[in-house]
Amino acid sequence: MSDNILDDLIEFLQAASLSTYAINAFLAVVQSSQINWLTAREISTKSHVPSGRIYEVLDDLRSKGMIEVIESRPKKYQSVTLNKALDNLMTHQTNEYKKKSSFLYQQAKIIETKLYDTNVFIKKEPSKIFWSSVFGTQPIFSLYKKYLNELQSELLLIGFINENTEKIYSDDNFFFEGIRKVLKRGVCVKVLFTFGFDDRPLSDDQENTNKALFNKIKEKIFKLNNLNPKIHHFEMKFIYKKIPTHYDIFDKRRIIFKLQNPIKPWQIFACMDVVDPTLSEELREKFNNMWTFEAIG
Repeated sequence: MSDNILDDLIEFLQAASLSTYAINAFLAVVQSSQINWLTAREISTKSHVPSGRIYEVLDDLRSKGMIEVIESRPKKYQSVTLNKALDNLMTHQTNEYKKKSSFLYQQAKIIETKLYDTNVFIKKEPSKIFWSSVFGTQPIFSLYKKYLNELQSELLLIGFINENTEKIYSDDNFFFEGIRKVLKRGVCVKVLFTFGFDDRPLSDDQENTNKALFNKIKEKIFKLNNLNPKIHHFEMKFIYKKIPTHYDIFDKRRIIFKLQNPIKPWQIFACMDVVDPTLSEELREKFNNMWTFEAIG
């Protein structure tokens, strides 16, 4: 497998929210001959995944349809064909997103039912204000434009940084045009970027590389969008670890959950718009804990 293909494969797997351990283990299996079945110990050695975690990681890859197992003693593992593994991964991630969407929809309906009994104003609103989803770049742009225009006090954003992140910024970036407007209205904006690493300690070189990339992106955002870095109610920080679900919180009541596009990892593939003040407050607390205790400015 050429270095270019390997880099593209790793980028795809990262965009599909696989952990670093899972990616390393999968690559170790893929890069072995199709006629060789590897034991967990051999995969652990090749991938540098700790022996205490390797079975958990392999079970996860198996559940996603990316590897096969022989129930021998010890168990042995082999990758399915690469195109089949990627197809199975996409199917699994799509099904997981549908399950999450269904769960949130049911929760929204429960809240709506309670509101019908307590709030006359809410009774007059159609149920669609509590839950909706959009797919594709333009509908997502329209959704954000609408809610940025309505924003009154606070916006908490979670973004992701990878090698493609710089591609999304341009002089006419609509999103930061909206940010400029809300800042003029006195809205507090916090942007928390994530790098998507697992819980293992990073090397000094990795940390320095990540800090340099974050500062480069931060500087570009301020420069291209004519934003003043001294604005006290606009801040950006980053954390190294992966966040299972990316989301943004508007005015402590509306959450937009974001699904990253595995094919074009600098884009968002779909968004779920949920109005739930209770859930919003719980997620806001998680955000502020990461911001205060883990994030680097």
